[in-house]
Amino acid sequence: MEVENNNTTTTSTTTTTTNGTAGEIITNGGFSNPKSNEDMIKSFPDFDPFKNLNEKQMEAFKEIKENVLADYKDPEDIEFLTDMCFLRYLRARNYSVSKSEAMLRNSLDWKKKNRPQDIRINDIREIANAGCLYVNNRDKKGRPIIFAVPRNDVRDVSVQDKYHNLIYWMTKGFSKMDESKGIETFCFIVDYNGFSRKNIDMKANLESMHFLLDHCPERMGQSLFLDPPTMFWIAWKIIKPFLNEVTLSKVKFLYSKKDKDGRRIFPELEEYVDFKYLEYDLGGELDYQFNLDQYLKENPEYPVEHSITDDLANTSLESGNTNGSGATSPKEKEKKEKKEKKEKKEAEKAEKAEKKEKKEKKEKKVKDS
Repeated sequence: MEVENNNTTTTSTTTTTTNGTAGEIITNGGFSNPKSNEDMIKSFPDFDPFKNLNEKQMEAFKEIKENVLADYKDPEDIEFLTDMCFLRYLRARNYSVSKSEAMLRNSLDWKKKNRPQDIRINDIREIANAGCLYVNNRDKKGRPIIFAVPRNDVRDVSVQDKYHNLIYWMTKGFSKMDESKGIETFCFIVDYNGFSRKNIDMKANLESMHFLLDHCPERMGQSLFLDPPTMFWIAWKIIKPFLNEVTLSKVKFLYSKKDKDGRRIFPELEEYVDFKYLEYDLGGELDYQFNLDQYLKENPEYPVEHSITDDLANTSLESGNTNGSGATSPKEKEKKEKKEKKEKKEAEKAEKAEKKEKKEKKEKKVKDS
């Protein structure tokens, strides 16, 4: 099903556009109302994850599932531990049960400690609003597309916020997947147009890479790097050794040409993405510019302040969180810990001063007598 926005009144001009179609410029307060191909996977056949497994692989699956489920019984863990999840971790470690299980347990413990599902848009609004990462539409195989625009990186934002921004959008990408249809990977498109040295943040890049390698195995279906500049290859030399041959085979570098109007076009990109659903600035027909507020309005399935997992959290507003949900976000948790640490330090300081005062009074009393 294609989604159209009818009777859209523009605010940048006095024109009213109705029945907008892909390729037309449909302005709505400076934002576009694109057609969506989100529903394309509904027509996909049901997927059998065990169809191509041999006997040894099937035994490995049964063993890791039994071992892990014996120790992880929390509802959130059960929701995460699907059959295809076990298979992803097994494939990532060539079906070695011990290595796959160690990797999976590490991810489960990381999830419990960091609670990625509790990251709220208000925790990362500054960098999220910049549009250096966002999710929009699907590629030809039905995979959600995660767009990265390094030129929009915010220099003054902490590495932690950049890390949380990546986790937030990855989580949104995961929510668009449908394992029953075999959709468990994403398409990653990185546009390096306008990229400069000031956009390089190796610490943030390495943090992001470790997150993807350690906790998102077998999630990358395709990575397309558009117009990578010379300085990109410096970072690539550092990152490349961490990637195995299977991952590297999914990475493509595409360079643009100019059309008659001077617009960048990527002819090879059409192999992966239907141009009807690709942004005009990347050579497609879709007039679309990411804007966070508009994005959140058009994607109500992405809760800004509340998620299903909040209902499972044993916290409440009375406990001190102010994000509008039942769960404490990472930033709020950090603030609370800092506050408690500060209060404890001040209490210890006051206690020490009181003891010192008592001691001085006692010594003075002895001296006077």
